[in-house]
Amino acid sequence: MTKQLFLAVSFLGLIEAAAPSVASGATPDEIKRSIKAGADALRTRYERGAPGGGVGAGGGIGASGVNQVGTTCLVGLALLEAGAPVNDTAVKAITATVRDAAYSQTNTYSIALCLMYLDRLGEPADVPAIQMLAVRLLVGQTSAGGWGYVCIPAVPADVEQRLRAMRPGAAGKLHPDVEKYGQALTAAAQQTGAAGGDNSNTQFAVLGVWMSRKHGVPVDNALDLVEKRFAATQDQQTGSWPYSGGAAPGSPAMYCAGLLGMATGVARREERRLKAELQAGPKPDGKPADPFYNPPAGAAPQKQPARPADGRDLVVQRAFTGLGASFDDLARNKKLLSGQVAHGHGDYYFLWSLERAGVVYGVDKVGGIDWYAVGSSALLQAQGQNGLWSPAGYGADVNSAFAILFLCKSNLARDLSSKVQKDPTNTELRAGRGASAADLLPNGPTAPVVPVSVPVINLPNPTGDEAIARASALLKASASDWAKLLAETRDGKGPNYTRALVVTAANADAGRKQEVRTALAERLCRMSAATLRGMLKANEVELRRAAALACAMKDDKGHIPDLIDVLADADDGVARAAKAGLKSLTGKDFGPAAGASAGQKALAVTAWRDWYAAEKK
Repeated sequence: MTKQLFLAVSFLGLIEAAAPSVASGATPDEIKRSIKAGADALRTRYERGAPGGGVGAGGGIGASGVNQVGTTCLVGLALLEAGAPVNDTAVKAITATVRDAAYSQTNTYSIALCLMYLDRLGEPADVPAIQMLAVRLLVGQTSAGGWGYVCIPAVPADVEQRLRAMRPGAAGKLHPDVEKYGQALTAAAQQTGAAGGDNSNTQFAVLGVWMSRKHGVPVDNALDLVEKRFAATQDQQTGSWPYSGGAAPGSPAMYCAGLLGMATGVARREERRLKAELQAGPKPDGKPADPFYNPPAGAAPQKQPARPADGRDLVVQRAFTGLGASFDDLARNKKLLSGQVAHGHGDYYFLWSLERAGVVYGVDKVGGIDWYAVGSSALLQAQGQNGLWSPAGYGADVNSAFAILFLCKSNLARDLSSKVQKDPTNTELRAGRGASAADLLPNGPTAPVVPVSVPVINLPNPTGDEAIARASALLKASASDWAKLLAETRDGKGPNYTRALVVTAANADAGRKQEVRTALAERLCRMSAATLRGMLKANEVELRRAAALACAMKDDKGHIPDLIDVLADADDGVARAAKAGLKSLTGKDFGPAAGASAGQKALAVTAWRDWYAAEKK
């Protein structure tokens, strides 16, 4: 670079640094003053209790005042994040309101926000209520891994009274009364919302479910469904997710909802990695136990290398690429908080969604733009003289809470962000490296993958596998030969016959599938208890299902604990088979219902285990 060019570039850099623009960001002192002004204004409004306005009809965030508790929780979270102590007059008033209202909440937004507030408050006495709210979220989760507006029906007065009487139980364990309550909810559960729910309700519920983990609530199955939901429904062309089912594109806020859902999968992957490393840790070196022995200083520990990106990473990278493009458009064209944007498009809700994604993943820039600098500048310009933000849209209280939470870089799920940011591969994302936008979001259309359910009659068999050959023969059998071939396979000796039935069941058409399944279950009745236990954990869905039925057909009550475990199987057909087996062996029915969510299955497993433990006494 020539001296003249160097000076020219430096001069342009100085001009850019000095020029006032939204991208330059506000100063730390300006941000502190803005937070204080907003918090003081909210404190004045709430120190005598919650005013009107807030959560709209159906539980959504709005300004119709139908359900105020969600707004009250948001304001309380904002005050706590702004530094208000728990004994602050307004915080105490909000806490009293939330503690009283939590027991009657039925809508997803309100349940999740009550849980989030009580978790952030950090009082041990609130743990039973947090667990109770989490159980409602688990029951409200749809089979597609999402949440709609409503989790549970109205809470009967006698049930609410019993819940209010709960006192803290053993740390880290589900409260016995909450467990019984969850069992009752599961037994009476109905899918009250849309089949898949929507991703706005879902992102609030995901935060609540994650926060409840540390309070002894079994949520792993629910989080499995969340991860599968967002991994399976991402738009490959834009990296985003729809608001709900269908092909209509979602708002920019939906990028953030999906990123939050995927963060739970990344974090749990990191947990598994660390656990595996601990289990395979270095063995003692056998040095003498001499207190004066000073071993030589070892080399500094090597930096954990990034592993190859897996499916989760690609989903996250696509989402950040698409979010960056959307955010660039909003910032460049001055659409942020312009008053002319739709829900989730550059409004206060979008900014808080952006802040959560940025903080959880630890990224400073989105689309090459300093998201916090741009957002904080826009917020400071939009703040009113009274310290609050515009009442348009969700109302001044909700908008102001979102604004303060953004400015504070609130990290409400600290254990989530810490795990995500420790992941070695995520370091590449934070550093701005990885796949390019062109690689991740192709411009050209791609052919949709349409699953076609047809019988496969020519199974690939390059190695001449006897089981596959027999399965192919069954699939191609004529009507006159079918029954004979099926009986021969059912009664034949050796594992190849079992495998042949498993392969056939997986590929047969609807007319013959049930006959093959019956034959497989009958064959497995000859197996030992130990063999069946192994088959219940097999990779093949058809084998797990048949093993569950065989446990019941043998009328062996020793398999009751095995079948209870299988109730949580990710495949609904396997779970139904396990439930049918348990009903046959015990005459009892503690669920789960057909099509139950992961959370409902977990609660049913707990109910069955409690019953079985009592029976053994």
